[in-house]
Amino acid sequence: MSYYFMVQNKKGEYIPLDITKSACFTRMSNSKGKNCTLNEIDVFTMMFFDENELREMLVKEGILPLEYAYKELSIRRLNKGKYIKVMYDFLYQKDIVYLMEPNRIINKINNKLQNNDFRFIEELTNHYYQYRDCSSTLPEVREYINTSIRLNQKDLRLNKRDEYGDNILQRMLKLLIYEYTQSRNGKVIYSNKVKYANLHGIIAFTNHYEKKYKNELESDDQLSLFKEVEKTKKKSKVIPGQLGFTDIIK
Repeated sequence: MSYYFMVQNKKGEYIPLDITKSACFTRMSNSKGKNCTLNEIDVFTMMFFDENELREMLVKEGILPLEYAYKELSIRRLNKGKYIKVMYDFLYQKDIVYLMEPNRIINKINNKLQNNDFRFIEELTNHYYQYRDCSSTLPEVREYINTSIRLNQKDLRLNKRDEYGDNILQRMLKLLIYEYTQSRNGKVIYSNKVKYANLHGIIAFTNHYEKKYKNELESDDQLSLFKEVEKTKKKSKVIPGQLGFTDIIK
């Protein structure tokens, strides 16, 4: 499947950028022109610390025109004449470890479960609900997480282990990430080959959630500070000719 590194021209319209011209790009497939594999785009973006550094280099190398310097960048694939966005797209330097060792992202997500981050698991199961790869396991995870949210404590069924010693969430993630076969008795046999698009998606989904959660916390902190300032304004009594606290912070 062909993927394109694109910039938004105007609402609903996107222009492919030729990142193959970058000194940081490595061609690993038989794709030609601006067509790339998802893996090639990931290897390219993982050369950078974050999107700001990526944009700066693209402008410097003349790949991203100045008039588009702050326009939305995205990974898209061509489907029936339309460019469809890859959900939660770019990976950066910190994500290399997850591509090198996929079990690390599985463990990271499992740690969220152990820390009772039920909302993350809920959003994850909502996102992957239509995926056939994990259809044998995901509905159970979803049910147990909904119970955990309702009771505000982890449903003990989430600790249930399979023949590999994986809990049900780990099993769901392995079914998504690794190629596997299933024997007549129902035993799953995993291979070392990964389903790359799924692995990319799970890493990017986790990054997106954590960024969203961080922004929500910062917004809450700012709201709390604003409320404290408002309280101070109401309580402060300023002697004529004397500066009050609220005058200083303005």
